[in-house]
Amino acid sequence: MDPKELVKRGYELFGKGDMETFFTEVVHDEITWIFPGDKHPMSGTHKGKEAMMKTMSLIPQHWNNFSVTPEFMIAEGNKVFAKCKATAEGMDTIFGHYFEVTDGKMSMFMAFDDTLSSFNSMKK
Repeated sequence: MDPKELVKRGYELFGKGDMETFFTEVVHDEITWIFPGDKHPMSGTHKGKEAMMKTMSLIPQHWNNFSVTPEFMIAEGNKVFAKCKATAEGMDTIFGHYFEVTDGKMSMFMAFDDTLSSFNSMKK
């Protein structure tokens, strides 16, 4: 599977809520996940699959009906950028996601998300 197909597969699994397959088939054990900022609950540099799993588990705690759907992806070598539509209760915005693929799995994920919209739509 080429990098763009792998990223597409990741979005499909995430969208279906199949996180077990997502973390088994798509995510590299040594992934680095970067979410810029300091006040957002997901902010920081998260290293390793376990750290990513722990941080992603916060999503249903903070947002109702959260969804991320890629609108298009651009790939160059092992690098993929996806422009996404992101929605949740009280949120309808654009996210940008950058990926690197190593050994057939996502090894880098960097979010360029609309943190203000996502922060404002969090459960209070």
